[in-house]
Order: sequence, then C-alpha cells, then structure tokens
Amino acid sequence: MTQFLEVSLAWVTILLEAYLVFLLLRGSFRKYPIFFVYILGQLIADSLEIFAFYHFGHDSSSYRTFYWTNEITVALLLFLVVITFTYEALKDNPLRPKAGNILATIAVLTLASPFILFQSRIFTYKWFNSTDQMLNFGGAIMNLVLWGALLANRRRDPQLLNISMGVGIAATSAAMIWGARLWFSDQHRWPLDTFAVLMHAVSLLLWIWVFRPKSNRGMSPKPAAILS
Repeated sequence: MTQFLEVSLAWVTILLEAYLVFLLLRGSFRKYPIFFVYILGQLIADSLEIFAFYHFGHDSSSYRTFYWTNEITVALLLFLVVITFTYEALKDNPLRPKAGNILATIAVLTLASPFILFQSRIFTYKWFNSTDQMLNFGGAIMNLVLWGALLANRRRDPQLLNISMGVGIAATSAAMIWGARLWFSDQHRWPLDTFAVLMHAVSLLLWIWVFRPKSNRGMSPKPAAILS
C-alpha cells in the first residue's frame, strides 16, 4: 500500500514537471535557463527512477544506483539555481563582481565538502544521505541570502521572488527530511518519503502558478474596425 502511494504520487509529480517544462518552453526558459535545466533534469531523473522501479525492483542495487544518482544530481542543480538567482538579484549592486567571486567560492567549497568531510564513508548510504542533506541545506541557506538580495533591491523582480519561494520550500523540506531519515529504519521511512514528494508537488504547483498563461480577462477590447 505504501509503495502504491509513493508510486502514485511520483506519477503526479512527473505530470506536474512535464507541464511546467511545457510552460517554460513558451518563452521563460530564455530568462531562467538554469531553472529550466533543473526542472528538465528533475523530470528526467524521476522518469528514470520510475523506469528502474518497474524494471529492476525497489530492493535491487540497480534501482538504488538510479535513485541516489538522481537525488544527488537534482540537489546539485537546485543549489546551482539558487547561486545563479542570487547573482542575478545583485545586477544593480556595485558590489556584484565581488559577490560573484564569493558565490563561486561557496559553490566550489560546497561541492568539495562531501569528499572531504565524509571521506571515510564515500559512496555509501550515509555518504549519499549526508551529501544530499548538505546540498539541500546549503541551498536553503543561500535562498535566504537570495531573498535578502531581492528585498534590498528596489527594482526587484517579483516573478523571481515567487520562484525563490518555491525553491525555499523544495530545499528546506528536503534538507529536513534527509536529516530525519538517518533516525528511521527502511520500514518506517515511508511517511518522510511521502512528505518529501508532497512538498515537491507544492513547489511545482507554485512554479506552475508563476508561469501560468496570462488571462486576457480584464483587458480593454480593441475598437471595432470602421466599415467604409
């Protein structure tokens, strides 16, 4: 029953991701290329994970390889999205070049940290879990920096602010869940996994609302042509 619920929710998120990719392809992907890559990567990763689930089985080593590779890749893309958005939010700030160097340093240190801090258990379950948690926690912290930069900018982009809200939901909930998973056995992790999928769906729905097709309602009608 729990696996049925998880798989059903996974299919729902895949459909939401596919629709969001469609909305971004209408033009917004040019403005937010890294965000588009993240959503597309999430769609591909979740689709591959579903394929591996049906083809290899939940308890197979092949499925676990797909699962952890996808989780780390998506968490990395989300972290890069926040770094890129933060740099974009500082476009009118004279300190932007220095901030860019700082952000680049933070990105490099974050990427290198799992191989330095968790070297003794590299590529084990705990390594993957800790790395995923670190990337999502780092993304959540950097998202607070992003909000600060956006709110301090008088010419802030309201669309970018709304997108960052979804990023905050995705990164913060993932970091909390990956931390909590260490205290639960495999048989008792399903509530955490279900909550993770639900929070991901919430962020997707927020982004779909941000990029939804704009209604023409409320616009003044064009004057009728005068027949000669």
